[in-house]
Amino acid sequence: MSMTTGTASMAGPSSSSTMPAWRTFQFMEKRDLADDVSPQVMKDAHTAVYAPPKCGAWASPHGALLLGLRDGQIRMVDAKTYIELATWPAFSSDIWQLHVAPEAHAILAVGQDLAYATPIVRIWRLTSPMPSSWTPVLHIQMRLVSAHTRQGDGRPRMSAATSSSRDEAPVPATACAVSSSLTCVAVGLHDGSLHVARDLSTHLTSAEVVSLRPKLVRDSTLLDEGRDAWDSVTGMTFCPSESANDTMELLFSTVSKTMRYTLSGAGAGTAPSVVDTVGCAPSCAASLYTLRDDVDHDDPMATHVPQLCPRLILAREEALYVMGPRGRDMSIALEGAKAHVHVLLGQVVVVLAGAERQRITVFDVDAKCITYTKEHTGVSLVWTSAGDPHAAEPERCVGLVTQAGTWELVDKPLMVKWDHLFRAHLFLQALPFLYAHAARLPYARLPTLSPSAVILPPRPQERRRVSTTSMLVADVYRRYGEHLYARGDFEGAMQQFIKTLGVVSPSYIIRQFLDAQRLQYLTAYLEALHKRHLANADHTTLLLHCYTKLRHTEALDRFIRASDVSFDVHVAMDVCRRAGCVAQAAYLAAEHQEHDTYLSIQVREAHDATAALAYVRALSPADALAYVRPYVHALLEAAPREMCDVLVHLYTHAKEQDEAALSQLLVHFVGHERELEHFFEQVIAARAAPSGASSVPAADAVLLYDTLLELYLTHAPTKALAILQSDAPYTAAHALVLCTNANYTDGLLCVYERMDMMEAIVMHWIDQARATPNDAAASQQVIEALHTYGERAPSLYTSVLQFLTSDKIWYERHQSDLQGILSHTTAQNLLSPIQLVHILGRNDVAQMGLLTPLLLAHVQQERAEYDSATKLIASYREEAAAKTKELAALRSTTEPRVFQQRECGVCTQPLDLPSVHFMCRHSFHYRCLPSGEEARVCPLCARDYATVQTLQDAASHMSYDVVQSEVDAADDGFDVIADLFSKGVVV
Repeated sequence: MSMTTGTASMAGPSSSSTMPAWRTFQFMEKRDLADDVSPQVMKDAHTAVYAPPKCGAWASPHGALLLGLRDGQIRMVDAKTYIELATWPAFSSDIWQLHVAPEAHAILAVGQDLAYATPIVRIWRLTSPMPSSWTPVLHIQMRLVSAHTRQGDGRPRMSAATSSSRDEAPVPATACAVSSSLTCVAVGLHDGSLHVARDLSTHLTSAEVVSLRPKLVRDSTLLDEGRDAWDSVTGMTFCPSESANDTMELLFSTVSKTMRYTLSGAGAGTAPSVVDTVGCAPSCAASLYTLRDDVDHDDPMATHVPQLCPRLILAREEALYVMGPRGRDMSIALEGAKAHVHVLLGQVVVVLAGAERQRITVFDVDAKCITYTKEHTGVSLVWTSAGDPHAAEPERCVGLVTQAGTWELVDKPLMVKWDHLFRAHLFLQALPFLYAHAARLPYARLPTLSPSAVILPPRPQERRRVSTTSMLVADVYRRYGEHLYARGDFEGAMQQFIKTLGVVSPSYIIRQFLDAQRLQYLTAYLEALHKRHLANADHTTLLLHCYTKLRHTEALDRFIRASDVSFDVHVAMDVCRRAGCVAQAAYLAAEHQEHDTYLSIQVREAHDATAALAYVRALSPADALAYVRPYVHALLEAAPREMCDVLVHLYTHAKEQDEAALSQLLVHFVGHERELEHFFEQVIAARAAPSGASSVPAADAVLLYDTLLELYLTHAPTKALAILQSDAPYTAAHALVLCTNANYTDGLLCVYERMDMMEAIVMHWIDQARATPNDAAASQQVIEALHTYGERAPSLYTSVLQFLTSDKIWYERHQSDLQGILSHTTAQNLLSPIQLVHILGRNDVAQMGLLTPLLLAHVQQERAEYDSATKLIASYREEAAAKTKELAALRSTTEPRVFQQRECGVCTQPLDLPSVHFMCRHSFHYRCLPSGEEARVCPLCARDYATVQTLQDAASHMSYDVVQSEVDAADDGFDVIADLFSKGVVV
């Protein structure tokens, strides 16, 4: 017997490409049921079907086994104890097909009654009128009318009637497919016809037996009549379309071909189409659900469970074929005639034909292996039992009725299979068993792995948790990796360890590959760890060390440039810098916007000022100015002019400038005075330009000009003078010190003038004239300075007079100027005569005769003022005497007051009664006077009275501080005091 697996094309079985032979195991344990099963239970049974517990109460709790007897009865027994539960006559002749619809809680049988030659479909439900007693209730009945009957020689012929008489040979049902909810039933007959009935579940609630006529979708009369035998339907299954969600297809096989019929959706009702030219004999086809898995099992973190896809398994003499809606999915070479084929979840039970002994072989399609093979004598009945799918540990078995008795081939538990495979070092062979177990038995209990130093504990903070299946898969790869490691296959071991990421502790793997000879394998593991986003900072450090130790510069570049790998950037940069991989560290810093780190690398390690300056230019001005400060001095050393241009751009274009920015930059220009000067000039030019450059802060502008003055005074005093003469916001006191230290006269004079130090300007020229007595220009500058600033500083006249009269040279050179100065001071009363006498009398340089005309004019002026004051005093005395006399008359109580005014002072009309006379001798009509309090004051004298009253009120509120301030502000304080006394103010 040869057994291989492969894929086959549509050309036929001979075109199948084979793969290595499948391994054979004994994963089924034979259990003898001779003591449990009565011989009468299995007597005359020729078909059997397992009903799971969800079929109804009659199948609980272990499930039920339905047996079709040759006399047309159905016998129901307990699937575990084989105790008979019920028996009822289904047909009067024979039963060909027996099925259950678990979700509909129904039993379907196809058989023959003696009264009819056509097959009949009947559907029952079981009721329990009494405890532990079940009674079948027939709900639906369908007659499958066939156009063919058989002659005695077995050749097909046409019948003239649509119904057959009881003398005609019946056409048996050779295949049947029933949906779990009874929404669709398909029955294939020996003559090749195919019947389909839809929505049968709606008739299960009817109290009467419903007779239905199914749809004939494949008419045997339209088949090829040249064949020696009918193209019987041999197997079928329902398949959802893989291309459309709402399409349901019926995949069925005949003796000569495999076909597909669309039940619902697009193309429903069209004639069946051929899928493959491979068919099989009756009883040699079965429905099989295969696993379709699109997930990479190398990632144990994947929690996806493979999907189950309905397929049709065909057993031919040369091989087994797994057929799908689009053709062959798999082929398993198995030579020999086949008697029966059955399916137990993902295992295919094949009974090879034999006269006395039959070989039973069980293929596990999921695990690609043979789980049982042995010869038995006189096999008469085979069935499969998948157990309760909702049980924690469902028992799966294959039932056999042989000449020697009744047997069960019980499928061993998963862990028993694993133990056997692990002892044989077949680690990868164990994985398909696990995936199949998880997909086919989702409610079954899986063995769990407790957290340890090897298995990572669950991490609740993760969005997806590692499933039990993933942990078991990873544990298998770990075992296989350890096996390869022990054999010295480090590369193969690492390939397995990589598949344990997320479950097995990375430190457990890493410790085994820390030797220098195994770093290349450790590198592969760490790369995978980062690709799965499971690495921490230590893993990143270790991986980068591996790259640097192995000199894998290209791999290092790929790692740091990969977009799908996450790692700690700071750790990576630190390791690259310490390992000398400056370019990689700079790339990381630039990619992750670590500006300070990037500049530090380029300036201090790579010494690439060009790259650093290009990076700075790409930053925003504010950020660049902040990050470049620590590296300004080094960049000035490497590229002074380029660095200056960058600083100018950054400083003038920063939107928010720090007032300390300029002062912090200046310290880096030590030793680079020319660059600093260029920097300041460019900043000033940018500030003056009408472009978008921002203005320099006031504090920075002062510092800028102060520093630039200091630089200019060392080598370009004319530029310094231009600043001093401009409106630039420099510090005058600082400029004064700078010009003094530099002994720059022109600058000093500009600063003196800016600071209103007129005396200093005059004294400068006086000192200059005394230093160069023969230079008439210096003494002339003294006279011009006096003319320029004398009006603002009268004290300059004293200094200049003292200078001109200090030496015969100045006196004789500027005698006319001296005369003009004396005349001006006398005319403007800038100096008193006694002061002039004192100045000229200090020495014998100037003759006192110069003052004679001035003194005479002064005496005459004083005498004129005296005479004027005397006359004014006399007039004041006369006026005061008159006022005193008038006041005495007003106060007198005996002297009468005569009013001789004849006209009204307001309307100038003659007075008439009533009239009002005031003591000031003004008279008015009563009607012309204002009303209220204003009538108490003479309208003609009210204004003068109000002025006097205001002055008196103001004087009464005048404080000492106010008086003192007025005295200090006046040229002659005595006049202020006298005026206050005249107003009656006494402070």
